[in-house]
Amino acid sequence: MNKKGLIFSYGPDSSPKGYWDGISQTLQVEFPAVSFEALTSLNDEHEGILVLSLKEILSEGTFSGPRGVIITFSGDISEKEIEQCRSIFSKSLLGFIDVSKPPLLHAPWFKRIVLESKILGTGAEVGAAQLHLGKILEQSLLDLQRVKRIHEKVVPLRHEKIKAVNLYSKFAAGYSSGGEFFDIKKDDHQIVIIVTHAKSYVASSIVLSHFEDFQNHKKVTREVIEDFLENLINECRELDLIDRDSPETLQLDLLRLDLRTFDYEGYHFGHGAYFSNGEKLSNENERALNENFFEEAHYEGKLARGEKLIYASPGTLLNFELKGEQGLLNKIVREQIANGPREVLNEIFFQLKKNNEEDFLKYDASVIYLEVDSNAFVQI
Repeated sequence: MNKKGLIFSYGPDSSPKGYWDGISQTLQVEFPAVSFEALTSLNDEHEGILVLSLKEILSEGTFSGPRGVIITFSGDISEKEIEQCRSIFSKSLLGFIDVSKPPLLHAPWFKRIVLESKILGTGAEVGAAQLHLGKILEQSLLDLQRVKRIHEKVVPLRHEKIKAVNLYSKFAAGYSSGGEFFDIKKDDHQIVIIVTHAKSYVASSIVLSHFEDFQNHKKVTREVIEDFLENLINECRELDLIDRDSPETLQLDLLRLDLRTFDYEGYHFGHGAYFSNGEKLSNENERALNENFFEEAHYEGKLARGEKLIYASPGTLLNFELKGEQGLLNKIVREQIANGPREVLNEIFFQLKKNNEEDFLKYDASVIYLEVDSNAFVQI
């Protein structure tokens, strides 16, 4: 087998004939060393990524240590089958592809696999590959800054009403590498809010992909949350994107609120701050994002009718610290909380941008405001 560059090796049952041609042509425009080649034997040693169908996996059962594995299925796959595949390949399992969908739908996902540093350099011309990666990341940086600018102008203040809860959020872009992202998952029974602060754009990209996976869970429990965190930690650790001794590398806050009882629980890793009715609740958690600290980072409580909960991201606090105004955020929240969410959020971001000569802040800044209706029905 040709071992130059990155090879996606696919089995005879992994997809319809010619399925990979479109993806291969798309990838080779940006990555000339990438190719798709049919397997001659499923048990050979493979330098690249092994692509096999669910049927091939479950009937064959054993494979000789490929660098990574992608499993294909058509239309439907059960949770039991997913777990069987995970038990066979563990960390080598890169994901699943539904071949009943158009092949070019999966092209962005394959690009991400190629870009990851754990895959780049498997063959020849490592230096050229890394140089190419640098150019792509440079373009990604420009694109992301453009998206930040558009988002800040188009969505200056976001508001959602979810049953008896009003949820407001505001964001300001920063020019430092990495950035902050938050995701809101909601249904008739609960709200889950996740906020991350990363120091690198690669880490941010991985966070966003895990956000997408998390959205697919119908019912979020503490076990589901910890599985999400463990998967995120493992991938970032494999790519040397997080450091056990450096909590600032990737900071994360997660809050799950039950919309029937208004009980809440969450995980607090990093320098974000929580306020309830104007008073600060949390201290900084100096522990790095690590599965060994889940119990220590876990918190829980219950929101009362009319209670106002505010979360200020690590970037928000860093920007105030850079201005030499570490205590100003506490003062604004305490003095403005009675005036409503718009006044609080607008004042925070006015003070952040005051006397700032740049288009962007130094760091991304996010603030989330959550308020329970004063006449909300609470399930006992």
